[in-house]
Amino acid sequence: MAITTFMKNLAWLLFILLLIISSTLSFALPLTIVAKTMLPTTVNLGYSNVAYYTITNNTPSQRNANYLKYLPGGSTITSQITTAGTYQDTCGATFNLAPKGQVGDSCTLQLSFTNTINGTDPDPTKHLFACFPGGISCSGTNEPLNVTAIANPALNPYKAWLAQLPQGGYQASQGNAYLMTNSDCALFISIFGSCFDQNPAAPYIIPQPPIEQSYVDPYYAVPLNQTSPDGAANIIYRLSDQEALVTIVSYPPKAAYLGYQSYVFSSETRNYPTTDPLQILSPDPSRFELFASIGNDVNNTLVQNQLTTTPWNGNVVIYITTTNQALAQALTTNAINQGISAKSIFIEPMGANILSGNDSSSDDFVTLIRYAVPESTSSANNWNANLNTNVLVYKVTKATLDVSRYGINAYTARDGTTDETALQNPLNQVATLLQTYLTSKQGTASTIKASDPSSRDNNAHVPTYGFVGGTCIDKGTICNGDNQDTSTYAMAKLDTLGASETAFIVGVNHNVLNNASYISDAISNATTSAGVASSSQTNLGAVGFDSGVLTGSAQAVLNALNISVSDELANFLPSLYITFIARNCSNTTINAASAYCINLQGNNLVPATDAISFTERSYITPNTTTGGNVNVMIYPSLIAASSDFSSSDSLIARFNKRYHLKSL
Repeated sequence: MAITTFMKNLAWLLFILLLIISSTLSFALPLTIVAKTMLPTTVNLGYSNVAYYTITNNTPSQRNANYLKYLPGGSTITSQITTAGTYQDTCGATFNLAPKGQVGDSCTLQLSFTNTINGTDPDPTKHLFACFPGGISCSGTNEPLNVTAIANPALNPYKAWLAQLPQGGYQASQGNAYLMTNSDCALFISIFGSCFDQNPAAPYIIPQPPIEQSYVDPYYAVPLNQTSPDGAANIIYRLSDQEALVTIVSYPPKAAYLGYQSYVFSSETRNYPTTDPLQILSPDPSRFELFASIGNDVNNTLVQNQLTTTPWNGNVVIYITTTNQALAQALTTNAINQGISAKSIFIEPMGANILSGNDSSSDDFVTLIRYAVPESTSSANNWNANLNTNVLVYKVTKATLDVSRYGINAYTARDGTTDETALQNPLNQVATLLQTYLTSKQGTASTIKASDPSSRDNNAHVPTYGFVGGTCIDKGTICNGDNQDTSTYAMAKLDTLGASETAFIVGVNHNVLNNASYISDAISNATTSAGVASSSQTNLGAVGFDSGVLTGSAQAVLNALNISVSDELANFLPSLYITFIARNCSNTTINAASAYCINLQGNNLVPATDAISFTERSYITPNTTTGGNVNVMIYPSLIAASSDFSSSDSLIARFNKRYHLKSL
């Protein structure tokens, strides 16, 4: 294998050498590719940079439908800009060239790249090659892109601010930013037995502040220790009243959502003398696992409102998380005095219901930055790949400062939600049609199961009941990473799903009702609470780009499956969506509508012996800063073989019945 690779690389290097010699000696290459302007040599990681080349037809014949076979660094790093920008003669995805010496014999190639590029990489697919149709006659360039990384210059003023803090009596210790993806679930399952139903549609950026003198729980936190610039750091941390978590983010490429949210991760059992059905012991038997939000999320809508401009693509914000008003104010004043805009500073207060401190009896915390549904996946991946260039994490301490604790945080009322209850009957009708269809195709009885909302709002539209952080902190109950930027976690569960079976999901398209900026349908392994697959849909009017296949899916799926509907029901279909879960998206039940399938890839994502859970999240009602009012929104139903559902209620369903949440 190694000899084969060596020979390929040797052949490639000899070919490059021949190209360079040919160019130098004026041997006729089919195309000439030369730099149009000075080529960039450095890249600001994660952000778009552009290089310009001129491609010229080097033959006496008209050449049409020419194209790029390879891009510098590969197609995951570089993309071709095919629309006219700085130059009107931009080379398209394919481009026509007149004979050499005639008008139109050349075009300007625009290449956008977001990461480093090795101009001497031995892999031929990582270098610029343009070809005539057929890919036989091709040319490279003797001016390859060779780009090294530079630190994000937008963060320089913020680094300077942090560097001068000790002059004011502060201690500033640097940690890391940790990127949690679906593949990291194995680690968390090994410690907690759970991945906390993470959203598989969105990676989590998790600050890792330095541990310093804090107690680190040996049962679950010590295994998560990592090194950082200033010693050991951990995603699970404690804060005293003289400390703040300071996270500085150079906002990533545009996406549907970014939110910054801190949680009480665990609290001692002795803080809760009364019992509750949702009190869950952590791996440390002396502590309950809460994972409960401390208050409102600092989301991109709040950030944009304060900045008065879009935060995406490199605008820098500072998040300060602390229990101490005096410390938050002092840090804000200090930053403003160093030339940092007050508009870029966001305080996340830890309320009086938080047990601060660094000893074993204190609450411990975790902070999540959710970055979901980017407009450009490649740009987002490059930003994530260079996370510690774009995100700075510090623990800042001032032991001499007075303490002035914040009061208990109140959640924002959900106003501006369109009442969806009139869609319950049409949703039920579509579910019944799918139930009949599924029964006939699979030859076994099917059942409709409504999903259960994990929370409810009170009469003032304020999140109060169920998975609401403040409620969980009061009772010592599990909140499973609640987030009030989504109206609720609407959940349902399948005990099994056969190799050739299908489970339909029919829901309300909250985007169409303008009750959400984006919807995520997440599928998890219910045994390990690990997210494995998803389907998402953005609201074009709210986020500025369209992504996903849920919009229009109800009509499309019913048509594809030859399921007819009444004229009256057809009027409601644009406000609904249909997707489905299958281990094989080509199974005969649904292959005609396979574009709407959430593929479990056989038993690869969820073993045949494990249960499957479904969660709908609907984020940020446009023109507000929160999710929609759960009490007037309608949530999905699952339709599957009756044998796929458990005969007992889910934990959420039992909780709802116990507290009569269905009637609120």
